[in-house]
Amino acid sequence: MTQDTKLNVLDFQDQRFTRVTKSVINDEVHLDKASQKLVYAILCMYADNTSMKSHPSVQTLAKKACCSENTVRAALKRLEELELVKITRRRRGISHLSNEYTLLVPPDSFTLPTSI
Repeated sequence: MTQDTKLNVLDFQDQRFTRVTKSVINDEVHLDKASQKLVYAILCMYADNTSMKSHPSVQTLAKKACCSENTVRAALKRLEELELVKITRRRRGISHLSNEYTLLVPPDSFTLPTSI
């Protein structure tokens, strides 16, 4: 490569990032489906940095995760069972709104392996 060749280097300064809890990504015991980790990561993407809450619809989560709405519902159920996400069902009168998802501190059973 000559000095005149300009590299097309990715500039991260203008990019937005998503933080995902490392212990959830590294887990090989509790989360047994990729869709569970992916839905969790997408919830992390939507979460407010202060409150850790978000309100994406199941349809939006399914579209982002490239899976069915039923797969998303199953993943959300598992994430709630594991106390990784608190799900609050929301309504306005008789209308259903998208749920509120609050990311929780992973339980101690999600501690990082010592090999990391």
